[in-house]
Amino acid sequence: MMTLVVSALESVAEDAGERGDLKSARNATYLACSIRGCGIEASTDMLRAAQILLEQGISYVASLSERFEGVSDESDEPEVSSEHQSRILH
Repeated sequence: MMTLVVSALESVAEDAGERGDLKSARNATYLACSIRGCGIEASTDMLRAAQILLEQGISYVASLSERFEGVSDESDEPEVSSEHQSRILH
């Protein structure tokens, strides 16, 4: 599970970096590194921390994926001039 979430975070970090969203890319990378660090130690405290980080990682991947999908969908839509929009609204 940890490997899957880390891989997904690394993938969205790369995608974010390519889109110029450096803050999201860094956040995903840092979260992936934190999860990896929890996997090294198997104490009870670290297991709870790993669980929380995995939940956050999954949520972050879903959030960025939705946001990037929305951006892609918007860029696929044809542009409508403001004059045309004005006629539609009236």
